[in-house]
Amino acid sequence: MKESESKSLNPIRQSAALILARYFLLHLREELKKDSSLVEHITMEGISFRELTESMIAELLEHFPDLESEEAEFNLFKRWWKRTDPPVKYRKSTFKMYNQVFLHRILDLKYGDSMHRSALFKRLASVLRKSVEYGRGMTYQSLMAGETIMLDELRKALSESENPAECRDLLMRQNQDLAYESFRFFDGILKASLKRSDDLLNTILPAPVAEELKLSGKVIPGLVPDCCVLFADMVDFTGIAEEMSPRELLDELDYCFSHFDRISSLQKMEKIKTIGDSYMCAAGLFEPSPSDPLRTALCALRMMEFIRRYQKSRKKVGKRGWNLRIGIHRGPVIAGVVGTKRFTFDIWGDTVNLASRLESTSQPGKINLSSMLAETLSEFFITSARGTLPVKGKGPIDMCFVEALRPEYSIGGRGRVPNPAFYKKIKKLDEKGWPEAEKMAESEEGPASEPIELS
Repeated sequence: MKESESKSLNPIRQSAALILARYFLLHLREELKKDSSLVEHITMEGISFRELTESMIAELLEHFPDLESEEAEFNLFKRWWKRTDPPVKYRKSTFKMYNQVFLHRILDLKYGDSMHRSALFKRLASVLRKSVEYGRGMTYQSLMAGETIMLDELRKALSESENPAECRDLLMRQNQDLAYESFRFFDGILKASLKRSDDLLNTILPAPVAEELKLSGKVIPGLVPDCCVLFADMVDFTGIAEEMSPRELLDELDYCFSHFDRISSLQKMEKIKTIGDSYMCAAGLFEPSPSDPLRTALCALRMMEFIRRYQKSRKKVGKRGWNLRIGIHRGPVIAGVVGTKRFTFDIWGDTVNLASRLESTSQPGKINLSSMLAETLSEFFITSARGTLPVKGKGPIDMCFVEALRPEYSIGGRGRVPNPAFYKKIKKLDEKGWPEAEKMAESEEGPASEPIELS
């Protein structure tokens, strides 16, 4: 620094910085006298501790050219280390990260400008980030505990200055700023960690359930009076799976189920779970609406359309692809979280069991449902009667297949993709309600307590 620039600096700042620089220089030279295994150790900066320390000494002397003429009386850092009472002795450790912050701290104290203050905060954030990344176990509490002791030692050292009170005030303000920046860093780390936890929880549980679990630590099971449940199952899964390697099998299942996730999410349905090659989702669990049956049937059609395209792509490369069968039923369910470890959200009841039975009695490429639900959907979907078939535990059930959307509600009249008229009807239903909805709910039996069976 030029002499003219040096004279323009605040003399109180220069005095405080010079005193601390003397103590710091003594400490850095003591660092280089420690065991060679410590000194030659490669730091997180990718250079040896010796190189790192020598570069700091050179920078310190550049800013304080007269530092060599007056040496500190004692090693302040060694005394601070003893007061913190760490499990490692001063001679058996080096201050790899703390030294870098302290150098910028002295420069900030000397110059007091925005450039050096910004450099100090950047170095602090860099050191803290590396500490977290390398699992050093540093916390805001441990940092502040050590900093409180260091502050006390530095304030004693500044008693040597001509203006001890003013020097200590400068140091205190700097310490407060460092404490605030440290808090901001750890607060950011905590918020990011909580967000990751929330994101993970929301992939495991539906958002309302995850929120209830976070707030109360538990989820109270509840009765959902009107819910649409969909089961989808891969046809000839075992036979085709035998032709695949384990990796290919998992990749193909993941590919299909990921698309099912996207399709069900677009229809505002909650994925409940996958069991082997079966996929289960439901509509109306948290925000029931009159259009739930329509969106469930549309979800099933879109899944079937995806599987048709999937089969074609597999056939082009000379491989077989799974077919799909689907069962849908509507009625009351019990919803809740089971388990305390690796807990899962699930639904139970007669509606769930019957939806599973309707799936197992369906046919490849077909969407099976009770004739009562088919009648509700008949204005919007083409259905075909199957007649009465026996269902395990329920006796004979009158069933229908959903074949396609009606031409007037599909793009190009092909029955595959809904057109604006379909969505306009859905919006109108949700606004005004479905006259048959209440009658449908009253006609269903109450939920049973038996577990879900998939066969």
